[in-house]
Amino acid sequence: MHASSKYGRNSSSNCIVRREREGVTLCCPLKKIQRGELTIYKTILLLDNGQQRLQKVNLDSTDLKILNLLARNGRLSYRSIGLTIGMTTKSVKSRVDRMLAAKVIERFLAKVNPSVVGYKTTYALALRKNNLNQELLERINLVGDIQHQFEVMGGAIGFDIAVKEGTEDKIELLLSSLKPALLGLIRSRNREVSQKLSETDFTVIKQLIKNPRMEIGDIAAATTISPKTVRRRLDKMVRNRILEFSIQPNPDAMKGYIVFFLDVKVKDRDHHQKMLQKIYEELDDHFMILSSDMSNQEDSIGLLLASEDAIGIESIRSRIESFDVVKQANAFLPIRLSSPQEWILKAIDKRLAESSWKEKEL
Repeated sequence: MHASSKYGRNSSSNCIVRREREGVTLCCPLKKIQRGELTIYKTILLLDNGQQRLQKVNLDSTDLKILNLLARNGRLSYRSIGLTIGMTTKSVKSRVDRMLAAKVIERFLAKVNPSVVGYKTTYALALRKNNLNQELLERINLVGDIQHQFEVMGGAIGFDIAVKEGTEDKIELLLSSLKPALLGLIRSRNREVSQKLSETDFTVIKQLIKNPRMEIGDIAAATTISPKTVRRRLDKMVRNRILEFSIQPNPDAMKGYIVFFLDVKVKDRDHHQKMLQKIYEELDDHFMILSSDMSNQEDSIGLLLASEDAIGIESIRSRIESFDVVKQANAFLPIRLSSPQEWILKAIDKRLAESSWKEKEL
């Protein structure tokens, strides 16, 4: 391509090269043209300073069905997905790989109930972005561990902070120091777990945090635990809602959809699961489900969803808030999301080290 040209084509990669004011844009095909369909491009803007910025990617109805299924069960096999939506395993895998490459799916997630490692309470904080600095972040980390962090429209940043028992004094000091930046605070109890976890359970969980879609046989090989035991322990932890599997989507990569977070407060914790199922039924095919329940609280449901328009967001929010067992339903528009997991890995390593030490003492 000549220096004066505005457009060109990279023959080796079949990418269209376009010169912009900010830099060079590469439009690389992610999907071949079939039966008159348009090519879907992963567009990367290469800025003059060397940085990259990912552009949004078009998604079709099949992509949305796959996302819905993986959001509710991130370990669902590609074969099972194919049987559900009428596609081959190879075609499903190809679409998932494409969405991973385009960062529509940032990563797969294994979500652990914090109460199994001693975190009985979660504080949801909303802070003014302009007032947030490194010192305040360090104070937050001294009190508890950040499960979720999200920046929302309107200049606010939210944190879900897992907190252990006996830190009430630290919380009060933290809230006092956050007052200039604090927009809101909700304190909730995490779901209690009746199942007592063994060293084997924690070992399996650790492998799945590192790779949520790890095969049973691979977990067994990495841990010297039998495949039968791995499957039995995993099934039990999922059944008891100690472990849940989902995806972490990227709102910025989803063209044509408004990603929003729906926070639902229920009046009675006994209605939690029934209410969650009812919400799924209400959403049906009109909304894209991008996560399983992100809340570990007994009285709260948190779902990441997507709608084609703002009217749809308000429609589903008001509909759910009208249910008898719902106290309130709020919708937020996230710009960026993150779910740090280093803290849970450290907590599990500590449990495993304590278990090993006790065995040596005996």
